[in-house]
Amino acid sequence: MKEIILLLFLSINITTYSQDYKFGKVSKDELQEKFNPLDSSANATYLYKYRKTHFEYRKDDGFVLVTDIHERLKIYNQEGFSYATNSVLAYKNGGIKEKVTGLKAYTYNLVNNKIEEDKLKKDAIFDTEISKFRDEVKFTMPNIKIGSIIEYKYKIVSPFATNVDEFVFQHDIPVKKIEARFEAPEYYKFKLNAKGFLNIVPEQETSQDKIEFTTKIRPKAGIASNKTSSYSTSRVEFTKHIWKYNLSNIPALKSEPFVNNINNYRSSVKYELSYTQFPNTSMEYYSTTWEDVVKTIYESEDFGRELEKSNYYKDDIDKLLANNSNPQEIIGLIYNYVKTQVKWNGYYSKYTNKGVRKAYNDQVGNVAEINLMLTSMLRYAGVNSNPVLVSTRQNGIPLFPTREGYNYVISCVEVPKGGHIIGRNG
Repeated sequence: MKEIILLLFLSINITTYSQDYKFGKVSKDELQEKFNPLDSSANATYLYKYRKTHFEYRKDDGFVLVTDIHERLKIYNQEGFSYATNSVLAYKNGGIKEKVTGLKAYTYNLVNNKIEEDKLKKDAIFDTEISKFRDEVKFTMPNIKIGSIIEYKYKIVSPFATNVDEFVFQHDIPVKKIEARFEAPEYYKFKLNAKGFLNIVPEQETSQDKIEFTTKIRPKAGIASNKTSSYSTSRVEFTKHIWKYNLSNIPALKSEPFVNNINNYRSSVKYELSYTQFPNTSMEYYSTTWEDVVKTIYESEDFGRELEKSNYYKDDIDKLLANNSNPQEIIGLIYNYVKTQVKWNGYYSKYTNKGVRKAYNDQVGNVAEINLMLTSMLRYAGVNSNPVLVSTRQNGIPLFPTREGYNYVISCVEVPKGGHIIGRNG
């Protein structure tokens, strides 16, 4: 009998202190917590972070990348109020863009020992265009107080199936629980690059999945009119690779003096697409090697093709140089000409936004527009010049072959007496 009582006690004890991470299931214990037991200096804490990124096949679009996000945060003091404002970036290119859908968010407070919730309203959600390539969905949670818990979830649907956002596991506030999952069909070959001091090892497994196609078959001519169309179904089966992460009590990683970019040390993993190989097709490489990275970026219409344009400046450069054949003088003249003619708009990028021609005519452009324009003019004048990809301090250090590790381009000039790199951002 004593054994039975003991077992019942243990069961009740475990149930009492177990955590329910289902959306909306916030407990009084969470709301009553005054500080993080493992980091009393924390202004806020992620109680739970969930992310699942996977591929879905859609009839009209093929494979798209779908990411589900669910996060729950506890705010301990006024300094933690800043975490009540959140933004989601959505990439776009031309008429193709990522979509943020299904945003639901609540603020929870404990009032007279009762949990009260305030729902995020639509008028507190703002959609903003940041640049040609980025939109932002920004929202601020309602009724924030000391002790509040905020919780939100949303979905990002991306047609850019080759670009998987980094899985970040360490933040500037502690994280009590993280569950993350990445699923990819066998047609996409990814390599995993990890950074940071935490020993993050995913659990890996495979499963079978399928795509079903339905084809409409119309009745043949001459068949009686009462015959209706029929449908046939075919199926393609494939293997799905799965990586799962389950982490607890992750310490905060805060900015330190003399550390140029703390994100270089933040624990995270990046799935970089190496190549794709679909049935009955050859491999298409993306970033298995640095050569693949260079080829992919250079062939972009917003990079390599912009270098080929020259008609918009020919007359001006011909007049500027006026029979000058000294290479170093030519370099200086063109550099100073671009410096005075085109102002920097404050945006970093390795890709052009509105294009070099429009930037030249408007006399304002981003880093890529200015320095690709500079490179093109130097080439037109007979100077051996090439674009060079670099990463700003804020963007971090690309340690592995990656298309996404660079956000800046400069112009490299080779002259007989040695290499000389020039470039400008304003």
